[in-house]
This record gives sequence, C-alpha cells and structure tokens, in this order.
Amino acid sequence: MKIPDPTTLVVFAWLADRYIPAGKLRVFGRQAEFWYGDHFRQYGYALDPIKLPLTSEVFTAEGLQGDLGVLGDALPDSWGRYLIKRQYHQSLSDLQILSLDASRQRMGGLFFSCELDDSPVDNTHDLKWMHQFSRWLTDKSNDFPERMELGSSAGGAKPKCLIQIDEIEWIVKFQPANEPVNKPAIEHGTLKLAEACGIPVPDNRLIDLPDKRQALLVKRFDRDRKKPLHYMSGQTLCGVLFNDAGQVINDTRSYLILADALSKMSTAPQTDRVDLFRRIVFNILVNNHDDHAKNHGVVRSLDGKWRLSKAFDLVAGEGGSRDLAMIIGPEGGQATFNNLLQSVDSFGLSRREAIDEIMAMVENIQNWKQLFLASGVSKNTINEIAWAIQASIDVSGL
Repeated sequence: MKIPDPTTLVVFAWLADRYIPAGKLRVFGRQAEFWYGDHFRQYGYALDPIKLPLTSEVFTAEGLQGDLGVLGDALPDSWGRYLIKRQYHQSLSDLQILSLDASRQRMGGLFFSCELDDSPVDNTHDLKWMHQFSRWLTDKSNDFPERMELGSSAGGAKPKCLIQIDEIEWIVKFQPANEPVNKPAIEHGTLKLAEACGIPVPDNRLIDLPDKRQALLVKRFDRDRKKPLHYMSGQTLCGVLFNDAGQVINDTRSYLILADALSKMSTAPQTDRVDLFRRIVFNILVNNHDDHAKNHGVVRSLDGKWRLSKAFDLVAGEGGSRDLAMIIGPEGGQATFNNLLQSVDSFGLSRREAIDEIMAMVENIQNWKQLFLASGVSKNTINEIAWAIQASIDVSGL
C-alpha cells in the first residue's frame, strides 16, 4: 500500500469544541521545525508553555524531541509502531505515522493532517472490535483487525488498544502471551491500592475475555465529557533526548526535574509536587520500577489549567530490581527512603513532612492482600508478587 510521505503537516489542537489549525510542523532529515499560525497565536494557547511559548518564532529541534517533544508525545511507542508496521508491511517516517491515526480517539488533544481544512474521522473501536483484537493477540493466524492504525498512538511496549463502550473511552491492556502472570489483574490491584493511599488514578476495571484471560480497562484521563485534553509527557517535561539508535544522550530522567517543571507550569504546583512525592514513595513500597518518564505527564483542562495527570501504569512487582527508572536523589534511582529524603526540598516538603508522608503510606498498604482479593486478583497471583510489597518495612529510624 502506497503511503503519502509528507515533509510538512498541519498541527491541529482542540479549542472551543473543535480542532483548529495551531501551526505547521516540517521535518527534513533529522531536523524538525514548528511555528504557530497567526490565528492560533491570537486566540489559542501554548502547546508547551515552557518550550513553545505563543510567539512568532520558528522552533527547531533534532527530531520530535527537546523543544518539540510535545509533538513527539503524539507518536506511538514500540507497540503502536509494531502494529503500524504489521499493517503496512514497511517502516514509516514520524510524519507518516502522525498522519495515519486520523481518528477522534487518538491520544491527547492534537491531530495531524496534510490538509489545512480537515478534521479527524469520528471512528472509534468498540467491544466487538476489541474481542477480534484479543483473538488475534492469542493466535496471530486469525484475521488482522481492520483500521488498526486508529488508536495506535497509545504509548507503551505491551499489547493495548483504545475502545469506546457506552459513550466512555477506555484504554484496554492485555496480558502478553509470553508472560505467565496475570499482569492486567496485578495492575488493577495496584491501581486500587494507590487509590486507597490517596493517589489519584483513573477509573479501571477487570473484564474476562473469551479465551479465559483477563484484560484491564482504564478510563482515559485525556478526555473530559468526550472532549480531548491536551497532554504532555514527563519525558518532554524532563527534556530527555535520544540519538538515532534510540539511546538516551542526556541524563535528565529525574523526578527532581519533573517537580521543577510542575512548579513552573502547574496551576496547583504545591499540590502536584506533593502528589508526585507520594507516587515515588508508593513505587518504592510496591517495587514498581516501570516508572519511566513517559509514565508521568500533565494534562491541560478545558478551562486552560495544567495539572499533573492521574497516576497510570502502576504495576506492583514489575521487575526484580529495587531501583526506580528515574532519579530521586543523590544516589540516582536507588529506591531507598534515605535517598529520597535528601531531595525533599524539590517537592516543597520539610524533612518532617516527608517522613510523615512515608509513614502514612506504609500504614495504608498494610492491608494490600485483602484489597487485591477484593479487586478480583486471585490468591495465586497475590502470592507471586508478595515478595515485592514492602508492607513490613521498618521506617521508625528515618
């Protein structure tokens, strides 16, 4: 199939109940540039208040990262890229990929097109499509679902899709075929535990699939009354840069840098920084080391307020390491409270306030097994991750 290979795309953003042209994105080789349109500069908003202020400047970067990272956030990660390559039997450029997902269900509040007068198709996957997708995941000899590119912008490396049920949009997360443990159930239990600890999480539920596996439905936090919300990842906020081989070339994957960004752009900076601190404490206690920069972000509300997004992709016992994926203190990502407590100023907390937060979190996870059971997680699955939950950790000496 011949796919158009544009060098320039119109970037649309949601404003006043519709998508309108915000500016243009041009890529030539590794270089990329973006500029706002006159109308959007007068009536719109900065797509990135820190790096892309609403000016007449032409912003440049090496690829869709750095100053243009918020546009790169609209690209799929490895799973979405796999689906697109599987469907079109070829590797595509970033601009080709951005233009392919022309549906209203794409992640975030941006839309990309070769045409100035365009709008996304009102096409969403439903439960029937999800079951077809699930069958294909279990047995690749089944028919490949149609219109796979719609919703391919969902991030991450593991199987997922975007669907709509009863006018509500969900991310559906499946158990990878090569993983023996029930990851959807573990994530469901972990989200419920985080909620019990006072951490905002999206609504979520477990569903049974025809193949006797389970899937996790997570309500999309980038939607408000069916309207898309503009989203920016922690990776962009931290200014993480990659070379052509996908290797990180600067070490800015840091909760401290993320907290500083929140202090500059959040409409409730102190609340959001304390919330971020609680998420670090929680990740330490449940051994969630899949807390990389793309698993954090900020959302712009319909009334223009930037806030830390709800917590997502929380999976207890994710990996055998006790290190986190992002820096929390002078000892890097070493997942200890002594390391974290050396950086409390970044979160607007005193040492005493930080210790109180830690002790309250430890108390809140004591009944984690009962909560997981009540959430529908089996005893066998609970036993498989019990090693990871530090419910008996001694914090009296902090």
